[in-house]
Amino acid sequence: MPSLSRHDPKIKIPNPFLVLVNAMLAQQDVSLNSSTMESPDSPAAAYPPRPTNATPAQYLDYERGLWNHFLLDAAWRRTRFNAQPNALLVEAVRGRATGMALDVNMGEGRNALYLAQHGWQVTGVDIADKALAFAQQRAQQLGVLLTTVEHDVTTYDWGSSQWDLLVLCYADESTHVASVQAALRPGGLVVLENFHRDATHTRGSASGQVIGFATDELKSLYSAAGFEIIRYEEPIGVADFSRETHRLVKLVAQKPKVAASADR
Repeated sequence: MPSLSRHDPKIKIPNPFLVLVNAMLAQQDVSLNSSTMESPDSPAAAYPPRPTNATPAQYLDYERGLWNHFLLDAAWRRTRFNAQPNALLVEAVRGRATGMALDVNMGEGRNALYLAQHGWQVTGVDIADKALAFAQQRAQQLGVLLTTVEHDVTTYDWGSSQWDLLVLCYADESTHVASVQAALRPGGLVVLENFHRDATHTRGSASGQVIGFATDELKSLYSAAGFEIIRYEEPIGVADFSRETHRLVKLVAQKPKVAASADR
């Protein structure tokens, strides 16, 4: 069974979780034989490797197809992805007034649909068009409204003072902090879960690409941006993405409310 090609250092991979997908597929190559691949419970066949010398635009198309493939495959959804809403998000919004929410790298919509069911006005952005269509179908079945935008989040305009809640579950990079700070309304909340840098040692690639955040990195970034840190943890736990046990980083932070002006 073919596996994903390794990272070409000349092409930036905006989503570090491609490294994890690659590693999981490599493990799958070793552990699965042709008979187990025929089982309905076995993981999906590997996605074709990226074309040699792909342009950035071609690579973006490739990544879109890859995420459509893995986010919607029934076996991978059972074995590699948490189909339930993120537990940190559920706790963070419990009892909180609803408003406008943006789910960054929404995927198949598990978190966005949960929020919509609880009264939030939700927009989800992702490059995986078929995953977005799947989320819209689920929204119709549930009788809730969901806005979806097909866009690469690295170039997406997050807006200015537009959102009461930003969800970045396995979607964040350190460069997103400025976008979060600008996009949230005063008093708005950001909920973030991701891998700790330790995951690099167990699921990193031969290219040396780094996964996740260093100890206290996120807390420092958001504190420096003026956020109130409501919750910050670095627990060992099962990741929503991969369903493997890793050290994780979990952050809930609030943008300050507008302070009264001292000018008269």
